[in-house]
Formats: sequence, C-alpha cells, structure tokens
Amino acid sequence: MRFNKAIISAIATLGLVSGLGASAAFAATPKLLWSDEFNAKKVSSLSSKVWDYDLGDGYGWGNSEQEYYTKLPQNIKVNGQGQLEINALRITENDPILDRCFTCQFSSAKIKTAGKLGFKYGHLEARMQLPKGQGMWPAFWMLGASLLKGKTWPDVGEIDIMEARGAMPNDALGTLHGPGYSGQNGTMRTMVFSSINNLQEGYHVYAIDWLKDSISFSIDGMNYFTQTAKDVAPNKWVFNNEFYLILNLATGGNFDPTIDPNIQSAQLKVDYIRYSTYKGQGSVIVHK
Repeated sequence: MRFNKAIISAIATLGLVSGLGASAAFAATPKLLWSDEFNAKKVSSLSSKVWDYDLGDGYGWGNSEQEYYTKLPQNIKVNGQGQLEINALRITENDPILDRCFTCQFSSAKIKTAGKLGFKYGHLEARMQLPKGQGMWPAFWMLGASLLKGKTWPDVGEIDIMEARGAMPNDALGTLHGPGYSGQNGTMRTMVFSSINNLQEGYHVYAIDWLKDSISFSIDGMNYFTQTAKDVAPNKWVFNNEFYLILNLATGGNFDPTIDPNIQSAQLKVDYIRYSTYKGQGSVIVHK
C-alpha cells in the first residue's frame, strides 16, 4: 500500500518533524515477547489473565463521550475467525442502559492490561481494521502504570499509538501526553498521518518503536513521527517507565463530536497484538 508522505501534517504545537521515512533497522534480531493472536476456534471471551474491562458511562473519562462500556459478547468477543471484535451498537429507546446514562447513544467496550501485564520499551503493534462512520473514535493506547499507585494524569504519561476519527477515514494520529504537554492544555505532542487511501478499508498495522528517551510511531512499517526527551524539554520525559495497554471504541466526544444519526453499529476488528524487542530492548512485566 502506498502512502503520500507529503501530506503528513502536524497539529497542536509541534515544530519540526524528525524521523520521517522507513523505520530504523533493528540493531539486533527482534524477539517476540508476548502476543494475543485471538485465534480461538469458537466465539469466546478474552483471557482474564491478561485483560480487564472498564465499564460504565464513557462521559466520565473527561472527553464528553457518548458510549456506555460493557463486557457483553454483543459488544466484545473473540469471533472464532481469528479476530477480536469491539462493536459499538446504537442504544434503543427501551434499553435499560438509558436508566444509567441518558446521554449515551451507543454501547461499546474498553479493555486494558492494567494490574495484569505491563510493558517497558520494545516494539508494540496491532493489526486492525478501523470502524466506519462519523463519530466513531477507535484508540490503541497506553498509560503509565504509576497511575495504579496514586499518581495522576498527565504526569504518568500517555502514549496514543493510534487514534482515528470516523469522520476522517484517511487519517490516524500518534500522540504523547505528559506534564506540561497534554490535551488538557492543548500542547500534546501529536502528528496526523494522512494517507491517499481510506484507512477504514482493510487491515493496517499501527506500531511504536520505544527506547529510553525516544518513541517513534509507524503505520504499515512507515515511521511518520518521532519524539525524544529533548523534544519535550524543559518538560519532563515520563516514558522510561512501565506502561499498560488499552484498546477501546468510543463514540462522539471532543475528538469526533458529531455522530452520524444513521449509524446503527460500527466495528473495530483486531487481527493480533504483538510485542517484541527493539534494538535489544523490551520487557514484559507480569502482575499476579
């Protein structure tokens, strides 16, 4: 698949972009450290050893989202055909969810490895097919594990490996949030990758290469954005620590606020998530 690098565009407060072009070659042969291939032979739920769920009204996450997260199989399942499916389903007028969230338009799902599995450095990627439709907001991202020990956002750090707006089918974003450079004050370090093709058609691989003091973002092996500790200075670089993984499909919210009223359902499909060493770096932290 061809991408037009000339239309990669910066947003927020970025100046120069470093690292455009092909991803740097591995200094050492990469070693697969962990993966979830979603290859169960029949429809099933996720492994409770790896995954947990955020449940309830997504509005409370601070982005004015309009979904209600569940762990019901109609919203999230391993489909028996080799993929994880997260389904956003329009809430009907008789759905009991409306008793708990009158602003919610869709039910959906949000999963995380918090308290179960952590990651530090390395190469992390997911092969996904993004949902279609204005107002759909899929995200593949990470938060600093120190959040579980009482520290607060954005000081813990956030790595958005992939976010996409259903209203902009050719675009995906990679973003870092940290102290002094967060969405809270509009100074997050972020980049839009714009393709000549519709990213909602077919599968694409969204990834980061993560080292001490450096994170690079790529789509289908093409590095489009790199940030280093020097780029955020004099603010603190908070990404040399353990992070956990999050995957969700939000609807509406500040990122893609207007939901197409004709959408009844939308689907995020994940073929696999894989984590390997990069330049000899990478470790999985297992919590029991």
